[in-house]
Amino acid sequence: MTSVDIAKQIVDQRVNKIIEDNRDFFAKDDLERRRSKGYLLLGVAAYLDIDISEAEQFITDGGNDGGFDAAYIVEAQDSQLNVVLFQSKYTRNLEKDSHFPANSIEKAVNTVRCVFDPSANIELNPRSKKVVDEIRSFILDGQIPYVTFVMLNNGLTWNKEGQNYIDFAFHGQEQVRFVHFCHTDIIGYIRRSEPINTQFALMGKGIQEDFNYKRVILGRMSVKEIYELMDQYGDRLLEKNIRRYLGKNAVNDGIVRTLLSDEKRQNFFFFNNGVTMICEKFSYNALQERDWIVKLNRLQIINGGQTCRIIYQTLKEHPEMDFSQVYILVRLYEVSGGEDVIQDITYATNSQNPVDFRDLKSNDERQLLLEESARGLGYVYKRKRDNSSNTNVIPSTVAAEAVLAIWRGKPHLAKYKRNEFFDKYYLDIFDGLNASQMVMAVLIFRYCDNRRKVAGEDKKIQAHLPFSQYHIAYIMGKRLLRDLKLELKELTHINFHKVRLYFEDKKEMLYKEAEVKLEEILEKYFNGDALEQIDGRTMAAVFRRFDMMERYLKNI
Repeated sequence: MTSVDIAKQIVDQRVNKIIEDNRDFFAKDDLERRRSKGYLLLGVAAYLDIDISEAEQFITDGGNDGGFDAAYIVEAQDSQLNVVLFQSKYTRNLEKDSHFPANSIEKAVNTVRCVFDPSANIELNPRSKKVVDEIRSFILDGQIPYVTFVMLNNGLTWNKEGQNYIDFAFHGQEQVRFVHFCHTDIIGYIRRSEPINTQFALMGKGIQEDFNYKRVILGRMSVKEIYELMDQYGDRLLEKNIRRYLGKNAVNDGIVRTLLSDEKRQNFFFFNNGVTMICEKFSYNALQERDWIVKLNRLQIINGGQTCRIIYQTLKEHPEMDFSQVYILVRLYEVSGGEDVIQDITYATNSQNPVDFRDLKSNDERQLLLEESARGLGYVYKRKRDNSSNTNVIPSTVAAEAVLAIWRGKPHLAKYKRNEFFDKYYLDIFDGLNASQMVMAVLIFRYCDNRRKVAGEDKKIQAHLPFSQYHIAYIMGKRLLRDLKLELKELTHINFHKVRLYFEDKKEMLYKEAEVKLEEILEKYFNGDALEQIDGRTMAAVFRRFDMMERYLKNI
């Protein structure tokens, strides 16, 4: 049995575990549908490097899904919108090694053409329509979409026919890329906690110094060596890296252009900031003047992860090109026995345009106290990412999203600023937050999210519900405290169970009240126009904007 076959079996076992641990999520599906949906959930979590419980909210799978089974949207800098779409094909025949279907590639190509053209008509189910309306509202506001279409399967990539569909539609188009992501990639997500003990070669003369009880090497590495490391270990190398690569941008495109330019390629070393790595221990032949082979224990890339991914992808796509004289600067730090030092180095070397600081903040005193006190209330709070298959735990990202929307009064930011929860908004969210407040925010938030999935027949509700759950949750939180005559600071472990029981008993009433109040606000906002006549793109844009919070919701 090959390692690929074993990988398929491990992934299949994990899919079964996800189904077993989350029966409510799969309750309406038959066995094959459950397996397909479980694989989609695992694939989305693995690609985005998030918890299973987070991945569920991005699923759009179903009839009339528009050609995508899941979608992730996040605002970036410079008026850029990063969109990751997923299409999944899962086979139970683990001995079969078929290609991703070419007709599915064709369908995905047509999906991109339709979704990102606001003038195109497309029939969609409610969850997919919500995503498309959101995307189009961003586009109409002037955002430039960069699209990554991830084709998930437990087999081979698409064949030449499938590639022809992509090339014909998007040749020379820098806004769209297609990625194959399969069972072997998912294994990296499942096994990411395993240490990487390896070696690499540095070219020419390097510098090695010992100071302040730490060791450092500065050297020059071939980009082919980077390719080999990424090919062997993939994203496991980037576990502590805090830049999540979601799509193209000007910097990434510039790296590719330099690598492919006959004139600039050999000066790549001077154009790039290089890669920063850490390890627990390194060794090399110090008697050798140059061209060191460095052996490493517990290697991680903490800065330059995007560069490494781009190098890997570019070299993989252009095997005919000569990259033998293309180098990159490497900084290697030997750091042992000090997680705080590692986090400080990681934070400092990623100080520009940070993306995801969750792991860096995971050992912050606020996170440790939330974990401990949540346990005392009977809840499991996950301050670090893991690959748990259970959606009932509370990841710190979900807690941050709920608290920012409900208690901090920023529902308009909570949905699209996920990448800034643990950086720009960290103190706003977590400073002074206790576990009772955190858990109640999550309970309210999850209830509203579940209600969003069953809009009912009311056309007014259907018009806003795909976009309004954050704002409804905010109103519910304020009314819950009002009914109990509590200030937020008075919600503690002493009265938590009383508050939770009241919420469980009255949540439907609280939700209905919040829904009615929001509809009144929307009718004022739209000057009495019928809500069911408002275009979905316009409705999506309203809930992203600050003015409705300031004018109508702040003092309800």
